[in-house]
Amino acid sequence: MKKLGLILGLVNALVIAGVLGLFVYTKMIYKRPPITEAQERQRLSKAQHKTEVMHLQKKGIVPLDSITANLDPYTGADGKQKFHYVSISLSVEIRDEKEIHKFDEIKPIVLDQILQQLGKKTFEDLNQVQGRYLFRSLIIDATNAYLKEPIVTEVYFTDFILQ
Repeated sequence: MKKLGLILGLVNALVIAGVLGLFVYTKMIYKRPPITEAQERQRLSKAQHKTEVMHLQKKGIVPLDSITANLDPYTGADGKQKFHYVSISLSVEIRDEKEIHKFDEIKPIVLDQILQQLGKKTFEDLNQVQGRYLFRSLIIDATNAYLKEPIVTEVYFTDFILQ
């Protein structure tokens, strides 16, 4: 018992010493580097350059064919299977319209991936705003992963019908 009390006392003393040391370092020893006008001008010019590059790129929109798919069936409270389907039309936003040809090359693969993912979704998944947002993110991530670069920036649903 004496050893346990001694160990706890030492641990407590070390924790207090560590907290005090951190306080002394952050409040008294560490000095934040001064902000100079030259540094701020350089930082602002970098930010301005990034926005200029973004404005030079004109985004492109690629409409995809309308898709109708069966959703994952589920068993209702009455013990019968419930079947639902979804019909969607969507468009994909490309970060630069010069890169639309890259997306056009893999458009059939993207449509196939969307159909596969829709078959895994339930009615409840897609009947909520959060579920549709997750589905949108899934399309963007899967497409960009296949392209190995972030070309697709957004997905817009023009029709979204659940039944």
